Amino acid sequence: MKDLRKRTFNVSGLSFLVYSLSSIAISICLVNIKRDLNFSLTEAGLFGMLCAIEQMIILFISPIFAAKFGKIKVLRISLLILTAGLFFFSKSINFFTALLSALCMGLGVANMEALLTPIVNDLYPNDTGAKMNMMHAFWPLGTCSGLIGFGYLLSIGINWRYIYIGLSIFALLICFSYPSSKKIKLPPSDGSKAAFKEIFSLPSFWLFGLSLFFAGGAEGAFAFWSATLIQLYLKASAFYAGIVTASFALGMFIGRSLNSKVLKKVSIQKAIIVSSIASFIVSLLFIFVNSLFGLAVFLFCMGLCLACLWPTIQSFAAAILPVDATALMIFLSCFGVPGYSTASFIMGIVGDKYDLFIAFITVIPVFLILVPILFIIGCKLSGSPKLKPLRKKNEFIG
Repeated sequence: MKDLRKRTFNVSGLSFLVYSLSSIAISICLVNIKRDLNFSLTEAGLFGMLCAIEQMIILFISPIFAAKFGKIKVLRISLLILTAGLFFFSKSINFFTALLSALCMGLGVANMEALLTPIVNDLYPNDTGAKMNMMHAFWPLGTCSGLIGFGYLLSIGINWRYIYIGLSIFALLICFSYPSSKKIKLPPSDGSKAAFKEIFSLPSFWLFGLSLFFAGGAEGAFAFWSATLIQLYLKASAFYAGIVTASFALGMFIGRSLNSKVLKKVSIQKAIIVSSIASFIVSLLFIFVNSLFGLAVFLFCMGLCLACLWPTIQSFAAAILPVDATALMIFLSCFGVPGYSTASFIMGIVGDKYDLFIAFITVIPVFLILVPILFIIGCKLSGSPKLKPLRKKNEFIG
């Protein structure tokens, strides 16, 4: 059964990978898509915003699906929906058809966003946050490889539509790689209204959620707009834009890989607070960036600092709040996902009205300064002790 647990974890990681690849594809392909389908920066930001609203709605009801059908079945169906969305996006002829296809993709990735994090908690209930960071490392791995790989393909003349067709095939293969839900038994989720009310009644839940909203917003701003900034304002090719932007993802990948070891020795609160304050300080240095190399170094440092926040805030909340962990993590994602896209939308508006450089200088630092403030208040209200290596009573037995 340990092999099935490992297989489930690895396939879940690949699901995170294709989720990341499908998300970052729009960033590196945006200039080409924008030209082919003829829409503005604001419309591009709106693109992500509408998908985020849809995803948030799905996230709210996904605990019910997980409780009724089981996480693995829901993940398989979600991958099939993502496959269809990616394929139809490759056939888009205007903004409207692209939006409909993107909403289809959003329907698929929403349940993946909801369930891939709590499935780690089910597989490894004694996790200190190490396995969670390892799982979330697949996200920047996909971002990094996607930016470089897709950037190279675009630079040699491969049409962006073929990239989306390739992604749809990859998603389909992952769908059939999960073990049968009959073979690996995961703890049941509580999809009752009483469980939801219990979570919503906790003030600390809302504060942790808001801190995740702003952390996700900062992460999304860099992931969505960096490649476009490089191509439009620094006049670099899609390939070089991909390489430079990949430095952000590389920083996040290294950061999350290191955090999986650091969190075995350092208190989770300290890791989150130090990371968020460091992220804010580094974000202020963007004003001094004036070259591709300088931007690459800046993005790498930002990725390194931001890496800890999203997965560790979720792990921390699940460890200290006495509620159903699956529903809690899903509802926390209801803050992170719209935060990711809200920042992108706001930066698109600022970019159209003023300048994309101005958006980077103003929007991101404001988001980041709120993360440690809200998190610390949440800790105070929850009365949480310092958590070093977490030890939960009920260990998963495969």
